[in-house]
Amino acid sequence: MTPALLVLSLVGCDTLGPLVAKFVPVLEMLNEEWAPIDMECDQMYASRTPKNCLTAEIKCGDEIKGNNKMGRSTFDDDFYRGATCFAISAEGGHSGPELVYRLNLDKKHTATATLVSDCEDLDIFAMRWNDRDLECPGPQHAQRVGECQDDMTPRGGRVTMTATGKAETYLIVVDGKSRASGNFHLKIECDAF
Repeated sequence: MTPALLVLSLVGCDTLGPLVAKFVPVLEMLNEEWAPIDMECDQMYASRTPKNCLTAEIKCGDEIKGNNKMGRSTFDDDFYRGATCFAISAEGGHSGPELVYRLNLDKKHTATATLVSDCEDLDIFAMRWNDRDLECPGPQHAQRVGECQDDMTPRGGRVTMTATGKAETYLIVVDGKSRASGNFHLKIECDAF
């Protein structure tokens, strides 16, 4: 065992891991939470307060810097489970505020939404929602969500959306775990197939 790993095992990874990873970058592969923070956390990124549910319409190639503190707390774990995004989450779930972005994806395209949230533990969700009468689903509409994906990786995540034979509309949600709110960076990349 190397001296660095021996020290980590004796002292505890949660406190010493990030410090040692600064000097031994390969340790970041053991735990991605040890990677250095590459985001401004002291100053809150400006964000638009959502009108009703939607924060903004977005398109392929967009990059958004925001803070979910300005969002609403409409979606929670019960909603996400009803929409079949995931089955189990940690205590406190997703009671934090969320920002919701709408992406219209042309047919024969894929889109990848990548979230970086170094300041707080935020998660990303993508829901296919083609309802023309409702801007966003409410708790009673969770089972009508056509498809739902999530990535609850600490410090960000990635979801991929696909439109095959027809154009699709997706809602991309940045939501805080256990009432978390903080700065984030969201990037949308698309490809035709």
